[in-house]
Amino acid sequence: MAYNAHGAAEEDVQLTGRILVVDDDAVTRGLHRAVLAQQFDVLTAESGEEALELCAAQLPDLVVLDVHMPGLNGFETCRRLRQFTSIPILFVTATQSFEENLEAFDAGGNDLILKPIKRSLFLRKVAVAIRHHRALLSLAEEKKALEKMAMGFLSSASQTGVLLNFMRGSVICEDYQGVAEQLLKATQDLGLQCSVLIHHPEGATAVTDRGEPSPLERSILEHASEMGRIFQFKQRLVVNYDRVSVIVANMPDETEEPERAGILRDSLAILAETTEALVENVDARQEGRKRAELLQIALSEAESALGSLAEKNRTMLMDTRLLLQELVDSIEKSYAWLNTTQTQEAAISATMDSAIQRILVCLARGGDFDTHFAQVLHALNAGRSQNTVELF
Repeated sequence: MAYNAHGAAEEDVQLTGRILVVDDDAVTRGLHRAVLAQQFDVLTAESGEEALELCAAQLPDLVVLDVHMPGLNGFETCRRLRQFTSIPILFVTATQSFEENLEAFDAGGNDLILKPIKRSLFLRKVAVAIRHHRALLSLAEEKKALEKMAMGFLSSASQTGVLLNFMRGSVICEDYQGVAEQLLKATQDLGLQCSVLIHHPEGATAVTDRGEPSPLERSILEHASEMGRIFQFKQRLVVNYDRVSVIVANMPDETEEPERAGILRDSLAILAETTEALVENVDARQEGRKRAELLQIALSEAESALGSLAEKNRTMLMDTRLLLQELVDSIEKSYAWLNTTQTQEAAISATMDSAIQRILVCLARGGDFDTHFAQVLHALNAGRSQNTVELF
């Protein structure tokens, strides 16, 4: 490392800042100021009390503090400075001892320099102390930024979990009330106070975090649904889609928590858009339910009609057999007054029996209708059972 003519490292020459020199001796203050003024802005104080006032008014980058002073000595002044600042404090003393070193560090000092000072060592210690302190401040800022980033990731992960839980709970909802309540629960999980409105063919369903909305609240919800896609006024935010509206009453302040406010706004938009799709899913479920109910009615009517036809078919078959038998009996009774011979009667009876047998064969074939009717009724009952299961 190269050094300049005054003995300071060249990299320290570029270092600037404000230093407060505290000493009750004017000559010493002047000497310290002359050395430090080559590189820094220098303030001076002749007592611990004055040093505290100056630091409270305009905090320097480093304090050069004499140990032995009337009133507040250097150690007590250092302790009081440490109550509100962590800037480097270098003690300067004419009499150095082990006990004094311990007390200097116990009071909160960073280093101790023995009088009379050596110019190069003095500048070097001052520069190192300032650079080290600034590095610590930079690390603290980086840590704060990383913590903020980590909290942002955790917040995003938490909100992702809210969205997933909302999807799991809402996708099985069969009515608009259930979807509205799931959406309200998701907003509450995000730490928001919300009201929700869902438009559907039967009208509109509204829910709030306080329960059933009053007529005034419902009117506000209806009016808010006409305010555009996203509308915000102070802590109130309105998110609208064609059939879904969400009103938030406690959005975080944009100036104080811009990142959280942005994440919440995005999450609400995702929730509202997802709810829009889920409402269409409920539409399909409702339409399917209506069709299933109509199909149930049609199946019941068809079953009744087929049962009636089967009964009429059985009655017709029985009536036909009875009529044929009556026909045979009537013809046989008419032989007496027709004066037919036995040969003729036998011929007539044979012809009639042959015709009746053919009719009975046809009727027997028609008996298969009972089997067909039974199969059709069984199929109808199976269809009704299946639709009942799908309905529920």
